[in-house]
Amino acid sequence: MASHPLSHGVRSHPSRVSRGEENGALRKHPRLLFDPRNMQTPLLVWVRADLGIGLNGSAVSTWADYSGEGNNFAQATASLQPAPTANGIGGRPGISFDGTSDQINGPSFYGMLSDPADWSFFVVGGGWTWGASVNAYHGRGMLGAPVLGSSYFYVGVTTEAGPGIGTGYWDASAHRIGYEDSAAEGQNVIVAGTSDGGEVTTRVNGSAGSTTSGATGAGVNSLGTLLQIGKGNGNLNYWDGSISEVLVFDGALSGEEINQVEQYLGDRYDIGVQG
Repeated sequence: MASHPLSHGVRSHPSRVSRGEENGALRKHPRLLFDPRNMQTPLLVWVRADLGIGLNGSAVSTWADYSGEGNNFAQATASLQPAPTANGIGGRPGISFDGTSDQINGPSFYGMLSDPADWSFFVVGGGWTWGASVNAYHGRGMLGAPVLGSSYFYVGVTTEAGPGIGTGYWDASAHRIGYEDSAAEGQNVIVAGTSDGGEVTTRVNGSAGSTTSGATGAGVNSLGTLLQIGKGNGNLNYWDGSISEVLVFDGALSGEEINQVEQYLGDRYDIGVQG
């Protein structure tokens, strides 16, 4: 049975559980010295593979959001449901995606943002292979808000000969994508992306890659709605590895905040982080 979404107590939502109940649930699992809900930039999504997993037999059908915003993920179609992994990245639980059809769906990415040009995210993944296309928005997707064959928000990998790991969006006129190319195929990675006024910077394990030179104030197109884990856009570009944790913030984190989240994830999943 799926876990219920938990509130961080900043906003008043009568239907959600209290902060005391939430902390009780978290105490049943490894304690954290860092809580991303306490950052200056509001947390919109926080899913961890060691909490809030609902199973349909041996497959994952729901993944509860622990940000307090109720942005839960679910997959009702059995053939599209990914599989839980007991001993994943860093020896912690994970979710395994088959690279063919597995995906788990959440709320509207565009709809959750205060400003479509300002956002940050972090994804922990591993065990993947390079995609078949040199175009980032056709590569294997970890996270995305796709519409048909276009990329409206995308995080994923491309071919080994290409730019590596890319993060970007479609602003209704052009793709705005930043790259970081240090990861080897299948490597355990903390992929981070920030959009500050529409300019996107991609980071992998603490190493900053390129920053787009997009139009000032541009951002995710309004069609970038359904946020999906395990898929990047409308083409055949499913993730074929594991994912252990996803965080999405409502704004561009500062350099110090980015380092804090990366160090937390690096410590938690035993991934070396630069900086």
